[in-house]
Amino acid sequence: MNEYLNRIYLFLFFSVSLGSLLAQPLSDSTSRLPLPSEHGFWGISVRDVSTGVELGSLNSALSFTPASVQKLLTTAAAFSLLGPDFCFKTRFFLSKSGNDTYLVVDGGWDPTLGSTLFKGYFPSDLMKALFSFLAVHRVDSLAGMYVLPHPTSTDIIPDGWPWVDLGNYYGAPISKLSYNQNKLDLTFCSEEPGTLVTLISVNPPQSDVEWKNEVTADSTNLGDRVFIYGGPQQLVREAKGSLPPFQNTFTVKGSVAQPQKSALEQLRLGLWAKGIKGLYKLGVAPQEMGLDSNSATFTWKSPPLSDLCSYINHFSHNIMAEHMLVAIGQGDHLAGLEAVRAWLAHQQNDPSLFYDDGSGLSRSNGISPALLTLNLSRFSQEPWAKAWMAGMPVSGESGTLISFSSSALKSKFQGKSGNLTQVKTYAGFLKAKSGRTLAVAVFVNRIPTSAPSLNSILLKTLEEIQRQY
Repeated sequence: MNEYLNRIYLFLFFSVSLGSLLAQPLSDSTSRLPLPSEHGFWGISVRDVSTGVELGSLNSALSFTPASVQKLLTTAAAFSLLGPDFCFKTRFFLSKSGNDTYLVVDGGWDPTLGSTLFKGYFPSDLMKALFSFLAVHRVDSLAGMYVLPHPTSTDIIPDGWPWVDLGNYYGAPISKLSYNQNKLDLTFCSEEPGTLVTLISVNPPQSDVEWKNEVTADSTNLGDRVFIYGGPQQLVREAKGSLPPFQNTFTVKGSVAQPQKSALEQLRLGLWAKGIKGLYKLGVAPQEMGLDSNSATFTWKSPPLSDLCSYINHFSHNIMAEHMLVAIGQGDHLAGLEAVRAWLAHQQNDPSLFYDDGSGLSRSNGISPALLTLNLSRFSQEPWAKAWMAGMPVSGESGTLISFSSSALKSKFQGKSGNLTQVKTYAGFLKAKSGRTLAVAVFVNRIPTSAPSLNSILLKTLEEIQRQY
C-alpha cells in the first residue's frame, strides 16, 4: 500500500511541477518536457546568461545535494579571490645543528607536489631541482629531513565526509605537506571466485600500517568493488569488497594514513636516488630549526591556479579542490570555507545554500538549481570568466563529460557532472538551438538503488532544453 501511495504522490508531484518547467518557451507555448523520471526528486533551472532571467524551472528553489557540481563554485571563488596566476609554494631550507646539516620542509599545502599530473612538475623534476639546490651549497650528505609544524593541524578531513570514503583515494586527507595527492596503490592477486585475494604490495610502502584484507574474488566480474576503511593517522586499515577472479595483478587506489610522514619518506628515497647520503632522521622539526634570514632556501612552485582549476573540473579532483579552500583561507581550511560562504552570500544571500566543503563529497552541502544558475550567469560576466569556463570539460570531447553526449549535444554543453550514491547532477553552460547561451542545472537526488541508469534521461532532458530555448 505504501508503495502504491508513493507512486500516486510522485505522479501528482511531477504533474503539477512540470507545468512550470517551460515557463517561457521560445516557440511552442504548449511544449512540455517529457516526465524526467519517476525515480528520485528532480530540480531543474534554465537561465538566459545574457539577461539573468530564469526561463524554466522545476523545483528550482529547493535545496539539493550538488555532489561534484560544487567544484564550479569553489573554482570560481578561487579565480575571484586568488587570481588565475596564484600558485602554491613549498619551501626547502638548510639548517645546521652542530656538525650536522638538515633539510627542513615548510609545506605549502600544494596538492600537486610529487605528482605526475602536470608536465614539468613530475617527481623527477622536483628531485632535479632539489639536488641542484644542494649542489650549489655543496651539500652531498644530510643528517635528516624535517617538516615544519603547523600551529593548528597538518592533516584535515572536512566535516561531513562519509567514513566509507576516507581510506579511498577520492577521500584522501588535505595536508600541509602532501605528496603525490596522498595516494597509494594496493596491488592484489586473485584466484577462484569466492576465495580471499592476496595483497601483493602497497606503494608507497607504509611501514607503520597494519593491513586487514577481506577482499574476495567475485564471479560477477564487475571490476574494482573494493573499499578501504581508515582515516588520517589510523594505522590499522581494512580492505573489503571484491575483485574479478584470476587476475595476476589488480591495483586499487587508496589514501595514505600519515601524509606528512609518507611525503618525507618519498622525498628521502628520491634524494637517495640522486646520490645524497644520510637522511636517516625524519620527523617534525625541533623548535630551533625555524626558518631565518640566514637560511639557504629553495622554493618549489605548483602550476598556476588556472591549470589547477581546469584539472579540478575536468577530472573532479577532490583533494585539489579542498587545497584550494586552504589557499583561500591563507593556510586554514575552515577560514577558506567561511571566505567562500561570505563571497557567495555577497553574490546572492539565499537560504538554500549550504557550502560545507570544496569538492562536493560532503552530503551536508546544498544549493538550489535556481541559485546555482544565477551564480553561473553572474560568474560568466566576470573578468576571469573566460579562463574559468575554458577549464570546464565539454560534452563528447573531454574530462568527465567525454561520454555524456549525443549528436545534438556534442560540443554544446560545457560544465560539470556530479555523482554520489543516490545523487546525479549536471550544471554548466548550454548552447541552445536559438543561439542563446543558457546556464543550466539538472539535479536528481534520492535515486533508489533499483533505479535504472539516468544518463539517457538526463541527455534527453538537456536535448529538449536545447531545442526549445
